Amino acid sequence: MKNLIPITGLAALMLAGIAAAAGAQGTAEPPRQEVWLGENLAVSYAARIEGDWLVVDAWHEPGWHTYAMDNVQRAREVTGKARPDTELPTVITPSPEIELAPSWRQTAPTELSQPELRWYTWGFADRSFFAARVLRADPGGWVQVDAQACTDRLCAMVDGLRVPVTESGGRSVDPESLATVQSAEE
Repeated sequence: MKNLIPITGLAALMLAGIAAAAGAQGTAEPPRQEVWLGENLAVSYAARIEGDWLVVDAWHEPGWHTYAMDNVQRAREVTGKARPDTELPTVITPSPEIELAPSWRQTAPTELSQPELRWYTWGFADRSFFAARVLRADPGGWVQVDAQACTDRLCAMVDGLRVPVTESGGRSVDPESLATVQSAEE
């Protein structure tokens, strides 16, 4: 017990500050990539590795929404048509540095269909998540997001948006709680 150095109030505050900064680094939100239509921010995306999952967040501005990854499959199921009239789905493609298991999960989409117009579509507002199990993730990875962000009057195309993938010490969502994306074969 002779070798212990007493911690002064200032030293204790410094250690607490270092610990808080280290904790905040591990759980800080990743940088967002924004999609604008003119002067209107429509949606922003961020991506990170959380454990053995790639998680992509979408933050929709008020009045804006995007569409489900399996939007076309859902419309086929309802209409029986091979090429139904529907909005473009969200597509997330990993860079070569990232290898994913084949199935994706997504926030359970809300039905946005207009059956009176024979228009069937499902999508997201507010904050939504997409997740896939990671098989391999080397440094420098990113995902490309292709989607369509709309209001009730206008749409902005999300074409080839590169979103850097960061590492996260925390968990933003339980990927197992997300809905499984229907495959094209279903």
